[in-house]
Amino acid sequence: MTASPHVETSTPTVEGDDRRITMGWRLLALANSLVIALSALRGVGRGYTPLGDNALIELRGRDVLTENHPLLGTWSSASISSGIDVNHPGPLLFELVALPVKLFGGGAGIAVAIALLNISVVWLVGWLTARTGGPRAALVAQVITAGLVWTLGSELLYDPWQPNVLVLPFWLFLCCIWAVAADIVVVLPLTVGVGTFVMQTHLGYLFIVPILFTFAFASVLLRRRTLELGRFDDLRRPVMLSLVVAVVLWAQPLWEQLFAPGRGNIGRIIVAGTVGGDDFEPVESSATGLTIGLRMLGSVWALPPWWGRPGFDSAIPPSTWVDGPDGQVLSAPGLRSLVAAVVGLLVVATVVALAWRHARRQGERLLEAGFVTLAVAASVAVVTVIITPVDILGLSPHKVRWLWVIGAFATYLLIMVVIAGLGGRNRSRALAVLGGLGVVLVVATVPTHANDSGPLSLRATYPSVVELRDQLGEFATGETAPAAVRFDIEGIGFAEPYTTPVIAELLRNGIELFVDHPAMSRQVGPGRLVAAVGGDADADALPLVYVRAGQEALEIPAGAERIAFHDGDRSAFSPDDVTDRAVAVFLVRNPLAAGTGLP
Repeated sequence: MTASPHVETSTPTVEGDDRRITMGWRLLALANSLVIALSALRGVGRGYTPLGDNALIELRGRDVLTENHPLLGTWSSASISSGIDVNHPGPLLFELVALPVKLFGGGAGIAVAIALLNISVVWLVGWLTARTGGPRAALVAQVITAGLVWTLGSELLYDPWQPNVLVLPFWLFLCCIWAVAADIVVVLPLTVGVGTFVMQTHLGYLFIVPILFTFAFASVLLRRRTLELGRFDDLRRPVMLSLVVAVVLWAQPLWEQLFAPGRGNIGRIIVAGTVGGDDFEPVESSATGLTIGLRMLGSVWALPPWWGRPGFDSAIPPSTWVDGPDGQVLSAPGLRSLVAAVVGLLVVATVVALAWRHARRQGERLLEAGFVTLAVAASVAVVTVIITPVDILGLSPHKVRWLWVIGAFATYLLIMVVIAGLGGRNRSRALAVLGGLGVVLVVATVPTHANDSGPLSLRATYPSVVELRDQLGEFATGETAPAAVRFDIEGIGFAEPYTTPVIAELLRNGIELFVDHPAMSRQVGPGRLVAAVGGDADADALPLVYVRAGQEALEIPAGAERIAFHDGDRSAFSPDDVTDRAVAVFLVRNPLAAGTGLP
């Protein structure tokens, strides 16, 4: 039987188009990778150094495979409103940065590790979406990836702060869930691995990751409910590999829960999320609620600039507690109005529903699976936003950064529906336009841009922190440096940039360090609580180190010596007004002697 002329002439064209599109997504992935690498190299060249929480990631990365090996992530600010100290569930982020930090030092090592993580995500998204929906799906995914890279801005592309570092990995996780829901079961182990990394690194993903995975795996099982004998044969290997990945990656948090002294962290998280703890008096808080929750959702999902760069800092603006007739109420004047948010959300929901229906009518099963994935993710997000506690810190966009990624995933599916509805030359033209948009986004990411998110907002203190660390390094190598010290974290304020880099530098230079604050010991390692010294008397006798900024950095108390000093703004220090401050590190060699101690 002779083949039809249509088949003979169209097949080479289709194959040629696929080759061109494949080359297109790979070139765009390369461009995304290069802009990430350029940003990291430029940042290191300009003097990037870990501040605040980022310095904790550095020092715990150095602790990997030592006697202070971390079994958990950093202490979580969710502790503030729960009355019990909790950590992020696992140490995978520390282990990711460990080797680069030990090879290249703190700033360079952190930048290299996070840049390599994000570059890996870029290529995994390309491979996964090509495996799921073909080269067109991969090309569109790379355009969305370029959009997220642009949204983060150059300086967050190598930033290790948990809410920022998880933006691209969670995008990969959503693509994994879509693939599994579409019955591409070979990616189950990757899905478990990526989901575990995301979930362990930040408590904000505690609900959405396991719920999405449960949905995807349930979809796989339901699809096989009517098949004949052997219907689960293709699942055996992926499921076994997934179990191995889960056991290996969760071994450390489980070990801490079962065998570490005191109450384990998993149990603490359960207590924090249910009855609340009694370790300390919790800061008063209340759930975000439906009204503010809808305003937050609308600000990111439904109203300009949506999930783009201009809204990364401002879509969920700072808020304050003010006195109302019935007590304190949350004031968020910069947040979009309820009416605008609700109208916008209704419009977006209608557009998504129409696109979903169109995909179903056209028999686009892959896109159907994508829309179901989106519906589950959005539903979990809505509930999580509404129930999330708002404490003294006010609205915290860092707790809900997955909103930006879910918005990007919705955009991806809508574009895919449009592309699928086009034919022939129109589809090719549309893909060419999208590729051009991706290039524009990559080019737009090249100039330096720093979102004020997390420790990066304190970047004005880079020179002072670098100078402090250099001086501490010189001091630590001198003959008068003590072998161990007690570090006092009080007296300078919450979320300031100086204390943790000083701790990291002392430890890097071999000066052992102990703290007497239980929450801080959950940051630097339980083996560094003063109880590990051998008794209160022994701890009190240790030389005492502390940090002061502003005017207090200039005054040397009796019995103290200033072992590091950067001269700068000498006005009274406030963590809310960070500039190039005068900052000093003090050492009290004999804190038990009369007339010595803290100012």
